[in-house]
Amino acid sequence: MPKHTMTRREMLQLSATAATALTLPAFAEAAQSTPLENLYAQLLQTWCDGLLEHQSNNTDPALRGALLCPACGIIHGRCGDAVYPLLRQAHATGKSKYLEAALLVHEWSEQQVSRADGSWINDVTLSSWQGITVFHAIALAEALHHHGSVLDTATRQRWTDRLTRAAKFLDTFISIETGNINYPVTASHCFAACARVLNEPHYLERARTLAHASMVYFTENNLLFGEGHPQTAITAKKCRPVDLGYNVEESLPALANYAILANDQPVLEKTVAALRSHLEFMLPDGSWDNSWGSRNYKWTWWGSRTSDGCHPAFILLADHDPRFREAAHRNLELMAACTHRNVLYGGPHYFEHGDKPCIHHTFTHAKALAAVLDSKAPTTPPSPRLTIPRDEPYTIKSFPEIATHLAAVGPWRATITGYDFEYIERVQSGGGGAGGGGHASGGAISVLYHQQLGPILTASMTEYQMIEISNQQVHLDKPHMCLTPRIELAGKPTCTSLSDFESTSVLKIEFAGKVPNISFDIKGRLLTASHHAPAIGEAPYHLIYNLNQANVEIKATAEASPEAQLQFILPVISSSTESIIQPDRKTIQIKKPSGTLTIRTDATKGFSPIPAERTFNLVPGFETIPLTIPMQPGKPIEIFLEAI
Repeated sequence: MPKHTMTRREMLQLSATAATALTLPAFAEAAQSTPLENLYAQLLQTWCDGLLEHQSNNTDPALRGALLCPACGIIHGRCGDAVYPLLRQAHATGKSKYLEAALLVHEWSEQQVSRADGSWINDVTLSSWQGITVFHAIALAEALHHHGSVLDTATRQRWTDRLTRAAKFLDTFISIETGNINYPVTASHCFAACARVLNEPHYLERARTLAHASMVYFTENNLLFGEGHPQTAITAKKCRPVDLGYNVEESLPALANYAILANDQPVLEKTVAALRSHLEFMLPDGSWDNSWGSRNYKWTWWGSRTSDGCHPAFILLADHDPRFREAAHRNLELMAACTHRNVLYGGPHYFEHGDKPCIHHTFTHAKALAAVLDSKAPTTPPSPRLTIPRDEPYTIKSFPEIATHLAAVGPWRATITGYDFEYIERVQSGGGGAGGGGHASGGAISVLYHQQLGPILTASMTEYQMIEISNQQVHLDKPHMCLTPRIELAGKPTCTSLSDFESTSVLKIEFAGKVPNISFDIKGRLLTASHHAPAIGEAPYHLIYNLNQANVEIKATAEASPEAQLQFILPVISSSTESIIQPDRKTIQIKKPSGTLTIRTDATKGFSPIPAERTFNLVPGFETIPLTIPMQPGKPIEIFLEAI
């Protein structure tokens, strides 16, 4: 079918078309206002209003209808996905502005990123990747199925024909080996949705084939792997390529949707089991602990940059585990807290730090809210509210497939990782180049969370890189640095305790009565981000973490030549609104909204002078106070963190 090219005159007539379509009887009968006490409906309306505020009304067909990104200064090619939440909002409110916006953004997509073979590409110029056809086809299929009645007959037929072309393209394009595992897994939902709209049983069979092929991509702990290449890689530590963000926000929701559409009980049971396992990584504030993930360069604290959101999976399957609805609501509350000026920001401190919001977050995650609302599933939080795994002081849970431990003692929650699958090196250099700069390893504390004070420490990329140039932001001209606590050896390049994939970890748990003390004994080598030893020779390090009811203790030692410049860097999460008190050179107190965090050290020189300005990292979006403690080769230092 030849592609329809809309003239400028036709583009300008879209507003009138929208107004006409809204008078259709089918729409008038179906339009209902969703109660505002429903946070899902509230937030969806907020985000859709934000999308309208960023939609171009330029009369040039190359621009009109596109969503302009204030953070990236570009038009993200996938913005056409917004057709689904916008059409839903038109249907729910009866307001023509949402229908007009949906028509315009779809037409922009057809003009700029649609291809003759039925695919859509990721960007107008930056990426010609066609795999994203999966996501746009789902958006179009769900829009047509749930809200096609608001469209006039000609538009509905044109969109259905376009979906037909997309499904035909994907039929020959997608296999279980295509891209990272999120693509074939999400294609199971896509084909099932296409089968429903197009009445094509073949696509339901394609969906079933992909879904069942993915069943062997789960570890013994039911973590989905395949987020990296090769998908089935096994590292020296026997780790798999796993990314929590993509799993909970894209792949598992897709499997949930497929299983429901296809009434596939085996896939449903596996998805429920996987959701329970992945729920282990939700922190009490509703954030996702992807501090160790293979693709954590997209980590946003509430999820991941360009995926859709965890809510469809956890809401649709909440009948199988009531904690799922609790988890979904906590995450939604966190997203609401990160929403400013009608759009979703990329982390808790983006807004106050002055970083702009990438519009990608809003139009993708709006799809998830639309899907939840269209499911008609209960969305109010459980009453009474329920606990999730990391609410409980369970002592320790270990996941050898990612070389990561989750510790929980008293009010402290910690993640310790030695994960050795490196996505960046393999993607950028085919597995044999310099690489580096990805997730932390080496036995790092990648998350430290306190039940009263909230997040205290976090990991980021070891060196921030634009791995996906159109899907990541650039730091402002302000201080920024790696946020992961570490020993650092000065030099060009710098060597740290974050990059040794061969580091060892010994876990020990002792009890004083019923109160546990968890100890991690870490040994490794200070290396560059690309895993090379320093020019001055080998520099082994030794870290001991002790976690108990009262405090967290870090002991650090590094061996190096006498002239080596060593320091321990401890970036403590703290917004610029929090006050800092330093009673003496070895003690620092940070006044937080719900209490005081005290950090002490026994190091001879105490803390180096505290910078006047907070530092920041886009991953996962926190401001921090970059505390620095000078070290001497061979001499241990101790650091204590406690809450008052």
